[in-house]
Amino acid sequence: MKRRRLATDVLVVGNGGAGLRAAVEAVERGCEVIVASKIGADRPNSTAVIAGWGAYCRPEDVEGYFGAVVEEGNYLSDQELAWSYASEVAERMPELRRFGVEMRLEECTLERPGTAREMWYFPGPRGRLGDAIRAPLREAAEKMGAGMLSGTFINRLLTSGSSVVGATAVDLATGDLVVIAAKTVILATGGASGVYARQNNPAGTTGDGYALAYRAGAELVDMEFDTFMMSHEELKALFDGSGDEEKMLKTAGAHYSCGGVRVDLNRRSAVEGLYAAGEVTGGSFGSARLGGSAVGDIMVSGRLAGASAAEAAAGRDETSPDEEQIREEEEKLARILDKGGEGMPPSALRDEVRRVMWRKVGPVRRDAGLREGIEELGALRSRMTEVGARGPREMRDAVETELMLEVGEVIATAALERRESRGTHWRLDYREPNNDEWLKNIVIARGPDGGPVVRTAPARMTRITSPGPCRVGGAWAGGYV
Repeated sequence: MKRRRLATDVLVVGNGGAGLRAAVEAVERGCEVIVASKIGADRPNSTAVIAGWGAYCRPEDVEGYFGAVVEEGNYLSDQELAWSYASEVAERMPELRRFGVEMRLEECTLERPGTAREMWYFPGPRGRLGDAIRAPLREAAEKMGAGMLSGTFINRLLTSGSSVVGATAVDLATGDLVVIAAKTVILATGGASGVYARQNNPAGTTGDGYALAYRAGAELVDMEFDTFMMSHEELKALFDGSGDEEKMLKTAGAHYSCGGVRVDLNRRSAVEGLYAAGEVTGGSFGSARLGGSAVGDIMVSGRLAGASAAEAAAGRDETSPDEEQIREEEEKLARILDKGGEGMPPSALRDEVRRVMWRKVGPVRRDAGLREGIEELGALRSRMTEVGARGPREMRDAVETELMLEVGEVIATAALERRESRGTHWRLDYREPNNDEWLKNIVIARGPDGGPVVRTAPARMTRITSPGPCRVGGAWAGGYV
């Protein structure tokens, strides 16, 4: 396996809206930036396939919009993060016009039938409305001098002590190992809907950023909250026991990950040098999010992460990734390639991961099923040693599968821990929200043995201190029960 080396001030992982907005900000602040993505420039990512609607908030309405965000999240939002989002989105969304994004205000009834509110609409190409955002942002970033590495799969964050100092990646065209030294790294890899057998995200939305951050020492928060697309009638039938669960599992689908990397107001993780933006972050939306807020968040958190990472990079010396860590990745990839066609096809193991996640950790959740899911994921993890790859593309499948196993275990562990139903987390053995016991966030870190270490933290209620009624379901789940 050949090795190539690159160096930059800021490495952005992900070429969707959040990553590109972060890149633009960092370049404007004088940093050298590389944007790396396993997805090609012409392939759809999460930004590309949005419904075309983005959050709209007038400056004078910030307080009311903030309240709606917190209410929709059933009071589990980190309220300082939610306030940061709500107070900036009024400015950041119209700012997109500066980059050539076409947008207009329209009445939207997509979120809740029978109600309408003004939202930004982006008239992109059919089926890929979000390209109206992504294409102009990419063009702006490239014109400013950001380097673009498409088809480059980041498979490990490199650390020195308690700091991130770069990453290794697989060049999916050549199979080369690319070593990127970076003063700071921004994860903008989207969510994890692709760990489920049924979902409506692009194929590469497999939760890589969660696993990369988790392995590097960052904390993950609210990982039990995955939005599943299901009609109001189906959701109601699921909870009153009148529905056909098997039929529902054939029609529902995963849509959006509300949890993610735990960050502060500057979108900085607990690991020095590591930042996150967009869907890969957690904390802002609690247990469910308002329609349009995903687009608003990629603009707000992208700018903040880019600004913070650039400022930190300016104060750091050149980094020198650890040779032992690089060699570990090189040897692991070489072992998979050595097995070649004689090993298990990675796609077969990946399909099994998705099957387990959908049937045991998907929209139908119970104690027994979640425990079985965790056990089955562990058994599948042990089979990674059997996987072989016949080239760079199968190598991508193998690395994705390994990261999916890590993410799946975290989601299942968080879902087992939260013994209530709230927002987009549906426990059929605990059907009601329980503020007396569960007005708190589940935070998970990777333990010394590689397994998840769970703790809970009281919900950060710094502005709205008296929670109202909590609901099960969400605007994107078809309604509430």
